[in-house]
Amino acid sequence: MGHRKYSAPRHGSLAYLPRGRAARLVPRVKYWPDGGDVKPLGFIAYKAGMTSVYYVDNTPNSPFQGTEVQKAATVLAAPPMWVVGIALYENVDGSLRDVLKIWSNNLPDDIRRRIKNLRPNEDDARRKLEKIRDRIAEVRLIVATQTRVVGAGKKPHITEIKVGGEPQKALEYALSKLGGELKISEVFREGDFIDVIGVTKGKGFQGVVKRYGVSKLQHKSRKTVRGVGAIGGRKPPYVTYLVPRSGQMGYHRRTEFNKRILVISEEGEKYTPRSGFHKFGIIRSDVVVVEGSVPGTPKRPIVLRAAAKPPQPVEKPEITLIKV
Repeated sequence: MGHRKYSAPRHGSLAYLPRGRAARLVPRVKYWPDGGDVKPLGFIAYKAGMTSVYYVDNTPNSPFQGTEVQKAATVLAAPPMWVVGIALYENVDGSLRDVLKIWSNNLPDDIRRRIKNLRPNEDDARRKLEKIRDRIAEVRLIVATQTRVVGAGKKPHITEIKVGGEPQKALEYALSKLGGELKISEVFREGDFIDVIGVTKGKGFQGVVKRYGVSKLQHKSRKTVRGVGAIGGRKPPYVTYLVPRSGQMGYHRRTEFNKRILVISEEGEKYTPRSGFHKFGIIRSDVVVVEGSVPGTPKRPIVLRAAAKPPQPVEKPEITLIKV
Protein backbone atom coordinates (compact mmCIF):
# COMPACT_ATOMS: atom_id res chain seq x y z
CA MET A 1 0.00 0.00 0.00
CA GLY A 2 1.46 3.31 -1.08
CA HIS A 3 1.63 6.54 0.87
CA ARG A 4 0.91 10.00 -0.52
CA LYS A 5 3.91 12.25 -1.08
CA TYR A 6 2.33 15.41 0.32
CA SER A 7 -0.22 15.95 3.09
CA ALA A 8 -3.65 16.99 1.89
CA PRO A 9 -6.15 17.86 4.62
CA ARG A 10 -9.76 17.38 3.63
CA HIS A 11 -11.48 20.32 1.98
CA GLY A 12 -14.97 21.57 2.71
CA SER A 13 -16.18 22.64 6.13
CA LEU A 14 -18.51 20.35 8.08
CA ALA A 15 -19.92 23.33 9.97
CA TYR A 16 -22.88 23.63 7.62
CA LEU A 17 -24.88 20.44 7.30
CA PRO A 18 -26.94 19.64 5.37
CA ARG A 19 -25.79 21.76 2.46
CA GLY A 20 -29.25 22.40 1.12
CA ARG A 21 -30.72 25.28 -0.81
CA ALA A 22 -31.97 28.27 1.12
CA ALA A 23 -35.70 28.20 1.80
CA ARG A 24 -36.23 31.82 0.75
CA LEU A 25 -34.34 34.62 -0.93
CA VAL A 26 -34.74 36.98 2.03
CA PRO A 27 -33.02 35.06 4.84
CA ARG A 28 -34.81 34.49 8.13
CA VAL A 29 -33.10 36.03 11.14
CA LYS A 30 -32.84 33.31 13.79
CA TYR A 31 -31.53 35.53 16.58
CA TRP A 32 -32.05 39.17 17.56
CA PRO A 33 -29.76 40.72 20.20
CA ASP A 34 -31.40 41.87 23.43
CA GLY A 35 -31.44 45.32 24.96
CA GLY A 36 -30.16 48.46 23.32
CA ASP A 37 -31.92 51.63 22.25
CA VAL A 38 -35.55 51.79 21.20
CA LYS A 39 -35.09 51.40 17.46
CA PRO A 40 -35.21 48.63 14.82
CA LEU A 41 -32.38 46.13 15.06
CA GLY A 42 -32.10 45.46 11.34
CA PHE A 43 -32.50 46.73 7.80
CA ILE A 44 -32.71 45.21 4.32
CA ALA A 45 -30.32 46.49 1.64
CA TYR A 46 -29.46 45.31 -1.87
CA LYS A 47 -25.97 44.42 -3.01
CA ALA A 48 -24.65 46.66 -5.79
CA GLY A 49 -20.93 45.94 -6.11
CA MET A 50 -17.49 46.33 -4.54
CA THR A 51 -14.96 49.14 -4.35
CA SER A 52 -11.79 50.20 -2.53
CA VAL A 53 -11.81 52.56 0.44
CA TYR A 54 -8.83 54.46 1.85
CA TYR A 55 -9.14 55.60 5.46
CA VAL A 56 -7.03 56.31 8.51
CA ASP A 57 -6.99 53.23 10.72
CA ASN A 58 -8.23 54.08 14.22
CA THR A 59 -8.58 50.53 15.55
CA PRO A 60 -7.04 50.28 19.04
CA ASN A 61 -3.87 48.17 19.28
CA SER A 62 -3.70 47.83 15.51
CA PRO A 63 -0.19 47.75 13.98
CA PHE A 64 -1.43 50.26 11.38
CA GLN A 65 -3.10 52.60 13.87
CA GLY A 66 -2.82 56.22 12.71
CA THR A 67 -1.78 55.33 9.14
CA GLU A 68 -3.78 55.26 5.93
CA VAL A 69 -4.92 51.80 4.87
CA GLN A 70 -6.75 50.42 1.85
CA LYS A 71 -9.68 48.04 2.38
CA ALA A 72 -12.08 46.27 0.08
CA ALA A 73 -15.67 47.35 0.69
CA THR A 74 -19.15 46.50 -0.55
CA VAL A 75 -21.62 49.13 -1.71
CA LEU A 76 -25.26 48.41 -0.82
CA ALA A 77 -28.33 50.26 -2.03
CA ALA A 78 -30.65 50.92 0.92
CA PRO A 79 -33.90 52.57 -0.19
CA PRO A 80 -36.39 53.42 2.60
CA MET A 81 -38.64 50.57 3.71
CA TRP A 82 -42.39 50.75 4.22
CA VAL A 83 -43.61 49.89 7.73
CA VAL A 84 -46.78 48.02 6.75
CA GLY A 85 -47.56 46.30 10.05
CA ILE A 86 -46.64 45.35 13.59
CA ALA A 87 -46.28 41.82 15.00
CA LEU A 88 -46.70 41.34 18.74
CA TYR A 89 -45.50 38.24 20.61
CA GLU A 90 -45.86 36.89 24.14
CA ASN A 91 -43.57 34.56 26.06
CA VAL A 92 -45.07 31.12 26.69
CA ASP A 93 -42.79 28.62 28.45
CA GLY A 94 -39.67 30.21 27.01
CA SER A 95 -40.91 30.45 23.41
CA LEU A 96 -42.60 33.25 21.50
CA ARG A 97 -46.23 32.98 20.48
CA ASP A 98 -48.07 35.30 18.12
CA VAL A 99 -50.59 37.53 19.94
CA LEU A 100 -51.69 40.16 17.44
CA LYS A 101 -50.76 41.52 14.03
CA ILE A 102 -51.63 45.08 13.09
CA TRP A 103 -51.81 45.98 9.40
CA SER A 104 -51.69 49.64 8.45
CA ASN A 105 -54.60 51.34 6.72
CA ASN A 106 -52.06 53.15 4.51
CA LEU A 107 -50.72 50.31 2.35
CA PRO A 108 -49.02 50.84 -1.04
CA ASP A 109 -50.56 49.14 -4.05
CA ASP A 110 -47.53 46.84 -4.39
CA ILE A 111 -48.23 45.41 -0.94
CA ARG A 112 -51.90 44.76 -1.68
CA ARG A 113 -50.95 42.90 -4.85
CA ARG A 114 -48.20 40.99 -3.03
CA ILE A 115 -50.40 39.69 -0.18
CA LYS A 116 -53.75 38.34 -1.29
CA ASN A 117 -56.87 38.97 0.83
CA LEU A 118 -54.99 41.39 3.11
CA ARG A 119 -57.41 43.34 5.29
CA PRO A 120 -56.05 46.35 7.19
CA ASN A 121 -57.12 46.19 10.84
CA GLU A 122 -55.32 49.16 12.36
CA ASP A 123 -58.38 50.73 13.97
CA ASP A 124 -59.70 47.52 15.53
CA ALA A 125 -56.25 46.35 16.63
CA ARG A 126 -55.49 49.59 18.48
CA ARG A 127 -58.60 49.01 20.61
CA LYS A 128 -57.51 45.44 21.42
CA LEU A 129 -54.07 46.58 22.56
CA GLU A 130 -55.29 47.72 25.97
CA LYS A 131 -56.32 44.16 26.90
CA ILE A 132 -53.08 42.47 25.85
CA ARG A 133 -50.54 45.22 26.55
CA ASP A 134 -49.18 43.51 29.68
CA ARG A 135 -48.64 40.20 27.85
CA ILE A 136 -46.38 41.62 25.14
CA ALA A 137 -42.79 40.35 25.34
CA GLU A 138 -41.45 41.27 21.89
CA VAL A 139 -42.38 43.82 19.24
CA ARG A 140 -41.47 43.50 15.57
CA LEU A 141 -42.05 45.73 12.58
CA ILE A 142 -43.43 44.16 9.41
CA VAL A 143 -41.48 45.97 6.71
CA ALA A 144 -41.54 45.86 2.93
CA THR A 145 -38.75 46.94 0.61
CA GLN A 146 -39.01 49.15 -2.47
CA THR A 147 -37.69 46.72 -5.06
CA ARG A 148 -38.64 48.98 -7.97
CA VAL A 149 -36.09 51.58 -6.85
CA VAL A 150 -33.19 49.12 -7.16
CA GLY A 151 -34.54 47.26 -10.20
CA ALA A 152 -35.06 44.00 -8.30
CA GLY A 153 -38.54 43.31 -9.63
CA LYS A 154 -42.05 44.49 -8.85
CA LYS A 155 -42.85 42.40 -5.78
CA PRO A 156 -41.55 43.88 -2.52
CA HIS A 157 -39.71 41.67 -0.06
CA ILE A 158 -41.55 41.47 3.27
CA THR A 159 -40.04 40.43 6.61
CA GLU A 160 -40.14 41.14 10.35
CA ILE A 161 -37.56 43.21 12.22
CA LYS A 162 -37.38 43.34 16.00
CA VAL A 163 -37.56 46.65 17.86
CA GLY A 164 -35.03 46.96 20.67
CA GLY A 165 -35.62 48.28 24.16
CA GLU A 166 -38.35 47.54 26.69
CA PRO A 167 -41.53 46.04 25.15
CA GLN A 168 -43.79 48.96 26.14
CA LYS A 169 -41.43 51.59 24.77
CA ALA A 170 -40.86 49.48 21.67
CA LEU A 171 -44.62 49.27 21.14
CA GLU A 172 -45.03 53.05 21.29
CA TYR A 173 -42.20 53.45 18.79
CA ALA A 174 -43.71 50.87 16.44
CA LEU A 175 -47.13 52.57 16.54
CA SER A 176 -45.51 55.90 15.68
CA LYS A 177 -43.80 54.38 12.60
CA LEU A 178 -46.82 52.37 11.40
CA GLY A 179 -47.79 53.36 7.87
CA GLY A 180 -44.65 55.44 7.30
CA GLU A 181 -41.15 54.92 5.96
CA LEU A 182 -38.01 53.74 7.72
CA LYS A 183 -34.59 54.98 6.58
CA ILE A 184 -31.28 53.30 7.27
CA SER A 185 -29.96 56.43 9.00
CA GLU A 186 -32.59 55.82 11.72
CA VAL A 187 -31.23 52.32 12.39
CA PHE A 188 -27.43 52.45 12.03
CA ARG A 189 -24.63 55.01 12.23
CA GLU A 190 -21.26 55.24 10.55
CA GLY A 191 -18.68 53.20 12.45
CA ASP A 192 -21.18 50.64 13.80
CA PHE A 193 -20.45 46.93 13.62
CA ILE A 194 -23.21 44.82 12.08
CA ASP A 195 -23.89 41.23 11.11
CA VAL A 196 -24.63 40.46 7.47
CA ILE A 197 -27.11 37.69 6.64
CA GLY A 198 -27.65 36.67 3.03
CA VAL A 199 -27.92 33.87 0.51
CA THR A 200 -24.71 32.98 -1.30
CA LYS A 201 -24.27 32.71 -5.04
CA GLY A 202 -25.78 29.48 -6.34
CA LYS A 203 -23.65 27.01 -8.31
CA GLY A 204 -26.14 24.19 -8.74
CA PHE A 205 -25.50 20.44 -8.38
CA GLN A 206 -21.76 19.76 -8.32
CA GLY A 207 -19.48 16.77 -7.90
CA VAL A 208 -17.02 16.07 -5.11
CA VAL A 209 -14.00 17.58 -6.87
CA LYS A 210 -15.56 21.03 -7.19
CA ARG A 211 -17.68 20.80 -4.04
CA TYR A 212 -15.07 19.47 -1.59
CA GLY A 213 -11.79 19.80 -3.47
CA VAL A 214 -10.84 16.12 -3.38
CA SER A 215 -8.02 14.97 -5.65
CA LYS A 216 -8.83 13.35 -8.97
CA LEU A 217 -7.93 9.70 -9.39
CA GLN A 218 -5.46 8.50 -12.02
CA HIS A 219 -6.67 8.46 -15.60
CA LYS A 220 -6.53 4.65 -15.64
CA SER A 221 -9.06 4.41 -12.82
CA ARG A 222 -11.51 1.62 -13.60
CA LYS A 223 -14.78 3.28 -12.62
CA THR A 224 -14.38 7.04 -12.26
CA VAL A 225 -11.78 9.79 -12.08
CA ARG A 226 -13.66 12.75 -10.55
CA GLY A 227 -14.80 10.90 -7.44
CA VAL A 228 -13.61 9.54 -4.11
CA GLY A 229 -11.61 6.34 -4.03
CA ALA A 230 -13.84 4.62 -1.47
CA ILE A 231 -16.96 5.64 0.41
CA GLY A 232 -16.30 3.47 3.47
CA GLY A 233 -15.91 -0.06 4.76
CA ARG A 234 -18.42 -2.78 5.48
CA LYS A 235 -19.10 -1.40 8.94
CA PRO A 236 -21.06 0.72 9.57
CA PRO A 237 -23.47 -0.42 6.86
CA TYR A 238 -24.11 3.11 5.62
CA VAL A 239 -22.17 6.04 4.15
CA THR A 240 -21.10 8.40 6.95
CA TYR A 241 -21.48 12.15 6.71
CA LEU A 242 -17.67 12.52 6.72
CA VAL A 243 -17.43 11.14 3.19
CA PRO A 244 -17.55 13.83 0.48
CA ARG A 245 -20.61 13.39 -1.71
CA SER A 246 -21.97 15.31 -4.66
CA GLY A 247 -24.92 17.65 -4.20
CA GLN A 248 -26.07 21.26 -3.99
CA MET A 249 -23.32 23.88 -3.95
CA GLY A 250 -24.10 27.50 -3.23
CA TYR A 251 -27.39 29.28 -2.62
CA HIS A 252 -26.96 28.71 1.10
CA ARG A 253 -28.07 30.98 3.94
CA ARG A 254 -24.97 32.35 5.65
CA THR A 255 -24.21 34.83 8.44
CA GLU A 256 -21.03 36.93 8.61
CA PHE A 257 -20.28 38.69 11.87
CA ASN A 258 -18.93 42.14 12.70
CA LYS A 259 -18.81 44.03 9.44
CA ARG A 260 -18.00 47.71 9.92
CA ILE A 261 -20.13 50.44 8.37
CA LEU A 262 -17.89 53.01 6.71
CA VAL A 263 -20.38 55.30 4.97
CA ILE A 264 -24.12 56.04 5.13
CA SER A 265 -25.29 58.60 2.60
CA GLU A 266 -28.41 59.75 0.78
CA GLU A 267 -26.42 60.44 -2.41
CA GLY A 268 -26.24 57.04 -4.04
CA GLU A 269 -25.03 58.32 -7.40
CA LYS A 270 -21.96 59.81 -5.71
CA TYR A 271 -20.73 56.28 -4.88
CA THR A 272 -21.59 54.75 -8.26
CA PRO A 273 -19.08 54.34 -11.12
CA ARG A 274 -19.72 56.42 -14.22
CA SER A 275 -20.96 53.38 -16.14
CA GLY A 276 -22.86 51.96 -13.16
CA PHE A 277 -22.20 48.79 -11.22
CA HIS A 278 -22.04 45.57 -13.24
CA LYS A 279 -25.46 43.85 -13.36
CA PHE A 280 -26.92 46.56 -11.11
CA GLY A 281 -26.66 49.98 -12.71
CA ILE A 282 -26.78 53.34 -10.97
CA ILE A 283 -27.79 53.64 -7.32
CA ARG A 284 -30.68 56.11 -7.09
CA SER A 285 -31.39 55.77 -3.37
CA ASP A 286 -29.65 55.84 -0.01
CA VAL A 287 -26.39 53.94 0.10
CA VAL A 288 -24.35 52.17 2.77
CA VAL A 289 -20.71 51.09 2.35
CA VAL A 290 -19.67 48.07 4.44
CA GLU A 291 -16.08 46.99 4.96
CA GLY A 292 -15.29 43.60 3.44
CA SER A 293 -17.32 41.35 1.18
CA VAL A 294 -20.98 40.38 1.34
CA PRO A 295 -22.50 37.07 0.15
CA GLY A 296 -24.73 36.92 -2.88
CA THR A 297 -25.07 38.37 -6.36
CA PRO A 298 -25.95 41.94 -7.37
CA LYS A 299 -29.54 42.97 -6.54
CA ARG A 300 -29.75 40.27 -3.87
CA PRO A 301 -31.44 41.34 -0.59
CA ILE A 302 -29.07 41.41 2.38
CA VAL A 303 -30.26 41.65 5.99
CA LEU A 304 -28.13 44.01 8.09
CA ARG A 305 -28.56 43.11 11.77
CA ALA A 306 -27.23 44.73 14.92
CA ALA A 307 -24.09 42.87 15.99
CA ALA A 308 -24.85 39.81 18.11
CA LYS A 309 -21.25 39.60 19.38
CA PRO A 310 -19.99 43.18 19.01
CA PRO A 311 -16.25 43.87 19.40
CA GLN A 312 -14.74 46.86 21.15
CA PRO A 313 -16.48 50.07 19.93
CA VAL A 314 -14.51 52.14 17.43
CA GLU A 315 -15.10 55.72 16.38
CA LYS A 316 -16.17 56.69 12.87
CA PRO A 317 -13.24 56.25 10.44
CA GLU A 318 -11.65 59.21 8.68
CA ILE A 319 -12.11 58.34 5.00
CA THR A 320 -9.65 59.89 2.57
CA LEU A 321 -10.73 58.32 -0.74
CA ILE A 322 -13.39 56.00 -2.16
CA LYS A 323 -12.68 54.66 -5.64
CA VAL A 324 -15.70 54.89 -7.95
